[in-house]
Amino acid sequence: MFVKISGAVIVLLLAFHAVSVAQRSDAAVVVYQSTLNGFLAAVGPVSGTDDFNVLGMKGKYRWTVKNPRIEIKPDHAQLIGDADVKVGPIAYGTMVTGDVAVNYNQQSNRISVKVLRASFEIYTKIFGKKMHITDVDISKYYRPEFEFAGPQPMQPSVTVNLPNGATKTIFITPVNQNLKLEENRIVVTSDLQFTDHQ
Repeated sequence: MFVKISGAVIVLLLAFHAVSVAQRSDAAVVVYQSTLNGFLAAVGPVSGTDDFNVLGMKGKYRWTVKNPRIEIKPDHAQLIGDADVKVGPIAYGTMVTGDVAVNYNQQSNRISVKVLRASFEIYTKIFGKKMHITDVDISKYYRPEFEFAGPQPMQPSVTVNLPNGATKTIFITPVNQNLKLEENRIVVTSDLQFTDHQ
């Protein structure tokens, strides 16, 4: 960690970009949706198969979800993807949609991103009529939470050597911490108070 008493404390980690936002806050951490989607791309397509029985019609359905991605908007985050489904002789494509929770825990200084639900419908057609079979929720394949360090300094105090040989401890306290979703990114900001006493 680098500490500059007259400026901001900036923590740089490989998994995300940290930036100083001096006009509005002392420190900020930005997590881009491209970072999250890099992980999803590494997981790759996920597939499944199961039996079905609708009005005496039995068979198997198969599905494959490709191109899963997280989209971050100012008011929400969601997971979307493209599902290819085959139910007996019927094949179709459909969209996967799901909810993503984004939270910041001040006590642990952790930003967490968790896929809560991501589902799509499995159906068949009997005499031209659509018949619902089930809904498939693929969130379990992306169940590990993404976690990133927040904007708090890595240490709560810094000891400074003074010219007279004495030392002085400066305590760093994060205040006014805030989580905000912006287009394509998550921003967590914090002000920092510097005092010579706790």
